[in-house]
Amino acid sequence: MDLSRYRRVLARPGVRAVLLTSLVARMPIISAPIVLTLHVVLDLDRGFSASGLVAGAFAIGSAIGSPQLGRAMDRVGLRPVLCLATVVAGVFWLTAAHLPFWALVPAAFVGGLLPIPVYTITRQSLAALLPPDDRQAGFSLDSMAVELSFATAPAVAIVLMTQTSPTLTLWLLGVLIVGAGIGLLIIDPPIHGRPGGNTTEAAAGAAAARAAAVRPPMRAWLNVDVAAVLLMAFATTFTVMGTDVAITAVMRSFDRVALIGPVFGVWCLASLVGGFVYGAGRRIDPILLLAALAALCIPVALAPNWWILLIAVIPTGLLCAPMLVTTTDEIVRRTPEAVRGQALGLNGSALTVGNALGSPCIGLVVDHSHPRLGFVAIGVLGLGLAAVLAPLNRRRAAQPVLESAAAMGATR
Repeated sequence: MDLSRYRRVLARPGVRAVLLTSLVARMPIISAPIVLTLHVVLDLDRGFSASGLVAGAFAIGSAIGSPQLGRAMDRVGLRPVLCLATVVAGVFWLTAAHLPFWALVPAAFVGGLLPIPVYTITRQSLAALLPPDDRQAGFSLDSMAVELSFATAPAVAIVLMTQTSPTLTLWLLGVLIVGAGIGLLIIDPPIHGRPGGNTTEAAAGAAAARAAAVRPPMRAWLNVDVAAVLLMAFATTFTVMGTDVAITAVMRSFDRVALIGPVFGVWCLASLVGGFVYGAGRRIDPILLLAALAALCIPVALAPNWWILLIAVIPTGLLCAPMLVTTTDEIVRRTPEAVRGQALGLNGSALTVGNALGSPCIGLVVDHSHPRLGFVAIGVLGLGLAAVLAPLNRRRAAQPVLESAAAMGATR
């Protein structure tokens, strides 16, 4: 491991501000689904299927809106898009508590359609602030921040809801989300390369600025290779959410529901460790990580009790953050800077769709067979996708990486 990578990343001007602001901004956004779900169930007295409809509308809106917001940032810059998203988020989250169910579903779709694009902004800014050799470490730091947010934010939100009320929590969430948007507006992170530093960096920044002015058509960069990376990003969150369901189901079969939290905690900690090690190590091709992640899910089905299950999920956790890092890095490496916001938006959509489909799909397997087969289904599906994408992986490895719009234009 080369820990000096992290020192170089954190020493770059602007990086620490971006990482810290995005960490704080993600906390209320990550809490939003569980707060919205409990609001529908407790305040509106609807079932979990109804809450799933609201959450699904929000997820569909987000999957559609994310690349469009990224494209808008590429065309008009960060501030106009962030102002619009912050206003829409404020209107939705501050009024959601007062909407009847029939109005909440379309409102959730609109709220998802124009969210504050923290993921796209953070990754695009890190790509702009860091040289290619340091991006893996930068993306790893951000992935570890995401893990911390997922490990703490929903729990804090649930405690707040139980101590006050879902309505008040929903309103407070809106205030925090608007605050996150304002915070990003204040730091105004760069989303394209800027000249600065020594002569080499200045020349690189000037080249990036020229490249950002050239916008190749989508058909020139959204090719089979980029689509393959998006499929791998989808498979990552599908696996994570599917594993979430499978762990819960198997722990119920062990009659150890009270210990689900510690198992999830160890799993998240393993992902944090994996992200830290990967960021300081060498790059691994995403197809190999996907195959390993899928293969390691299958033996978990053999765990005879809860504590062996806890140990068995550690290897899968170790690969979660590296998989997210390498797919993001691959998207940045394979797309020109002029369309990087749209490309990262598509990557965010792939993650959202995988996140939305992983739970219900593996849930169907668990409900109609045996809880242990959830892990088997995850592994088989992941290995099948890796096998399909392997020929594309060999072709992609043989092709040069395109880092700029100018390079993209030269290939056409």
